[in-house]
Order: sequence, then structure tokens, then C-alpha cells
Amino acid sequence: DAMPQAGTEKADIIYECLAEGGITRLMAIYSDYSGLDRIGSIRSARQYYDRKAIEFDAIFVHYGQSHYAEDDFTTYAGILDHINGLYDEGFYRDDSREAPHNAYISTDGINANITDKEIRTDKESDYAPMFHFNEEFTELNGNPAEKVVTAYNSGRKPWFEYDADDQLYYRYQYGEEQIDETTENQLAFTNIIIQFCSHSSFEGETYIDIDWTGSGDGYYISGGEVVPITWNKSSDLSLTHYYAADGSELLLNPGKTWVTVFPDDQVEDITFETLETTAE
Repeated sequence: DAMPQAGTEKADIIYECLAEGGITRLMAIYSDYSGLDRIGSIRSARQYYDRKAIEFDAIFVHYGQSHYAEDDFTTYAGILDHINGLYDEGFYRDDSREAPHNAYISTDGINANITDKEIRTDKESDYAPMFHFNEEFTELNGNPAEKVVTAYNSGRKPWFEYDADDQLYYRYQYGEEQIDETTENQLAFTNIIIQFCSHSSFEGETYIDIDWTGSGDGYYISGGEVVPITWNKSSDLSLTHYYAADGSELLLNPGKTWVTVFPDDQVEDITFETLETTAE
């Protein structure tokens, strides 16, 4: 009911995390969100997403929230600016879709809120970027990974397929290409990070929690290859650091990045395949 989403192709980074009921939600991060008439559909906030937004010093746009996220908006009021469709102007609903999958915002709507709410748009003086990049495309010298399947559960098995011609991974879900509704282009990424994190359920509730802190394992995929990585985050408000197998800071290839956040007790449900080619 929510597909296809709009405005996703222009995002620099997309995070995918589990929500309730085994589905996932996406958080798209933009360095440039100009010229977009339709971004969404926009859904309610979860606390693990607003905390990740803090790491990017981002303005967090959402429509409603869980009570755990609402607690965060109070706790982190001085460092997390957010725009909420429940209270703020600039959002609109598309009657051609059924609620709650029909709430959107535009570039103009975001900018109007930034002005009205006097939201800071300059980075904090001590801001440090999470990701670091090679100056040019660099081969990983890892194992083959032309198809990457991220099987969260029986109903949620999105995957990526690599195109060696443009060195991009193309995104698929529900048996078909995942496209941007506005451009009708398939989403494609230079980099894929798979980050294994501890997932838990709150007692007596359907809401889940994802533990961003501590350390863990993962994979970095680019150029048709995969290598193991590790990650570390020392506290709720610290930056996540990614490391190559030799302990050096991970360097990504220049381009867009997709981050799949995956339960650390389902490592075997991430699979890498080699695509078959048909000779002419």
C-alpha cells in the first residue's frame, strides 16, 4: 500500500530498519532536498531512527511518533530539531492512497517549517561525518557479491543486483524493481552496508528497540564484492565508526549508500550470490 515511495532517489543515504509486524521502514538522508514536490509517504517516528538522525545533525521529519520517540524529543530537545506532521504545517495527504500511507511533504513545506520554527541549518561546530570515502572507486578484493539478499523474514526479502557497467547495486523488493514514484527510476547505490545490531521487544508492546551502542559486525559491499567489517558506538550521542577487517577506518567508494540494519541473531539470513549471465 505504501509503494512506490516518492523522493527516495535523491537521498544520499537510506537506512532500512525493522518496525512492528516484521515490516521495515526507511529513513532517507539528504544533503540536498531541493526541487522535491513530493517526499514520502511519511510515517511516525521510532526512537532508533531519531537517535540515528542525531548522528547526522539532521532535521528529522516525521508524522507522529511512538511514545518512546516522544520521550526522546523531550530528552534531546536541545540537539534534535524535528518537524512533526501532527502539529506542523506543510504536510499534505494524497486522497488517491489510503491513510496512513498518504502523508507527504515538499521542499517548500520543509523550508517553511525551518523558517517558522527558526531551525538551525548550519552544522554544529564539532560535527564530524560518519562516513569516509576513497578519492576514487577502489576494488575491495573481497568475495563475490553480485546479488545481495537481506531476508528479514518470510514476507520481507528485499535484494540488490549489481551492474558492472555502472558499478551500481539496483534495489528490488516484493518481486519487482523498487522505484521512485516521481522519477520512475529504480533505486541504485554504490555502497551497501549491512550492520548487525541487537533487536529486542518492549515487554507487553509491539514496539521494538534496536541497540545502536557497543560494537558489532557487518558487511561492506561495493563493486560486486563483499568484505567483513566491524562497527563501534560508545554512547547514545556518540558517532558510529566503521572499520575494515584490519582495524583501519572503513573507506567507502564515492556514491550513494544504503544501510541495512539487521538482527544480529539472523546473520545466516544475509546471502551473497553470483548472477548468471547469458551468452549472446
